[in-house]
Amino acid sequence: MKSHKKFKKIYAEITNVCNLRCSLCPGTKRGQAFISLGSFETILGKIHPFTDHLYLHVMGEPLFHPAFPEILGLCETHGFKVNIATNGVLVGKHRDTLLNSKAVRQISFSIHCAEVQENFVMPPNYLREILEFIREGIEKTGIFFSIRVWNLKNGKKADASLMETIENFFPVPSCMENEISKGSGITLAPNVFLNFGEEFKWPEPGSGTDPQNSAARKFCRALRDHCAILVDGTVVPCCLDRNGEIPLGNIFKSELAEIIGTDKSCGIINGFSEDRAVESLCTNCDFRRRFD
Repeated sequence: MKSHKKFKKIYAEITNVCNLRCSLCPGTKRGQAFISLGSFETILGKIHPFTDHLYLHVMGEPLFHPAFPEILGLCETHGFKVNIATNGVLVGKHRDTLLNSKAVRQISFSIHCAEVQENFVMPPNYLREILEFIREGIEKTGIFFSIRVWNLKNGKKADASLMETIENFFPVPSCMENEISKGSGITLAPNVFLNFGEEFKWPEPGSGTDPQNSAARKFCRALRDHCAILVDGTVVPCCLDRNGEIPLGNIFKSELAEIIGTDKSCGIINGFSEDRAVESLCTNCDFRRRFD
């Protein structure tokens, strides 16, 4: 049955701390934090009327949270369908928790992190362990698995050794190179997808004018079908606001209905409805330009 709740999804940051240091990730200016179980359950109770789908993602590595099994348990208790974005380093540690959870809908592995480390040596069997986990997952669960290679640029092909390792587990279609060049994805097995993308650039606030095309349509689905909640409870329009540049309110101090109903929130939505980016961060967002 189709849900009639306002948001397709809400992003919840359970920690902004990561166990890796990727060169393509700028990190966050905010202080490092891990959400408490009590605070997380408060968030779940407040957002339940608005969505059925929870994405454990903004900054940080969700599997790095010391109480990750308990957090996933709370999601199950409150009836959420959970999507997890992870670098996959700790998937072995949480193997049973993830595969036995009735809450997990999708796990997305950003395996490009293996190529962009600064002063960190990846585990020797990093990718193999992820692929073995996925193979077990498709045999035992209905979870969707996404393998992300999101660091392509300047016509670069996916790393040959990476692709060879994947081919040892799943047959890669002959059309793979064409799909890579288009920045799209391929199906490796039922519920298993390999996705390619250009190296992502995080948006930064600027002058408030679009440097590429000031006359271009400026539209985004932020606050229209999703929003994000940072680890300290700050509600922001989307998961790309890594520093909380557009604070709309705090979920621990106000109800979500009040926060998304403020003049500031409505101004952002109305602006996009009129093809205007109200906030500087939105104006300078490459992802937003996908809607142009």
